Amino acid sequence: MAVDSTTTPSETPIAVVGPGRMGIGIAQVFATAGYDVSILDTKDRTANQWDDKQNFVTETIQSNLKLLEEEDVFDGSEGNVLEKIDITRSFEDGLEDAAWVFEALPESPELKRDFFENAEPHLSEDTVVASTTSSISIDTLADAFDEPGRLLIAHWWNPPFIVPLVEVVRSDGTEETVVSATVDLLESIGKEPVVCEDHPGFLGSRVQAAAMNEAIRAYEDGVADPADVDRALKSGFGFRLPVLGVIEHVDIGGVDVLHGVNEYLTDQLGERFENPESVQKKVAADELGPKTGSGFYEYDSADAEELKREKYRGMIAIHRAVYGGPPGDVTHTDND
Repeated sequence: MAVDSTTTPSETPIAVVGPGRMGIGIAQVFATAGYDVSILDTKDRTANQWDDKQNFVTETIQSNLKLLEEEDVFDGSEGNVLEKIDITRSFEDGLEDAAWVFEALPESPELKRDFFENAEPHLSEDTVVASTTSSISIDTLADAFDEPGRLLIAHWWNPPFIVPLVEVVRSDGTEETVVSATVDLLESIGKEPVVCEDHPGFLGSRVQAAAMNEAIRAYEDGVADPADVDRALKSGFGFRLPVLGVIEHVDIGGVDVLHGVNEYLTDQLGERFENPESVQKKVAADELGPKTGSGFYEYDSADAEELKREKYRGMIAIHRAVYGGPPGDVTHTDND
């Protein structure tokens, strides 16, 4: 049964398919929020292997909750969480009452398609099915499911019981009510769902891969060793990200500034730094950010200065949280 905003966790059974670390983490998040969760194991196992897998699920959740408790971000009962989770090998027991099914099987289109074909007879007519794939296009999976309007991707980021982001990826055939209901569900458990169109790498993985590749190229070019590359990114570019998004940063720094940097880097390092088409258009139109009233975002003169101060306040809070003191107070450690 699909749910609306008035439905309570006790009326919304959740199924998670695949008892790996991602599936276990997703189940833990829902159980902690009060949802009844079935973890379905579809892999053939001996009796001893099945016992080991059940123990692994329990021990992993216990370890995760202990860590959260030690960090003062979980004050519930471990027993209550575990009581909310049932581990099963039965499609009937695991799926038939589920309002949502989060498929967390390995990254194999064939494996996922096979699951969808076997699962569909056990699903109610309005069960939402969400694959947690991080790379496979929804169009690759949709024709294995008779009701593609109820199929989407919910790409959780590891570890799912800590990282807020869940990318909700829809196809042209995904029903809008399914997207909005899934966003509501994820927000109800404290996640940050971002709706994306189906595209290689979706959103987060695409940007992350570009940053990872460029960091490694910098190492290969002899700019710095891996530890210093990471230290520079954590204390500079990455430091600001919780309060200043990448495109926000382009606007606040000036779209024209990025344009000039890209022209120089293209000349020095190659075509991967060529200016995106929208950057070229905005520079030509004098849409450079707050200083001209618009960039990728729209601004007015009264808001621009306060926006900058708001971002600065956020960075000061990050500095205190990460370094234990205000800006200018950094304890250096021996990286060796």
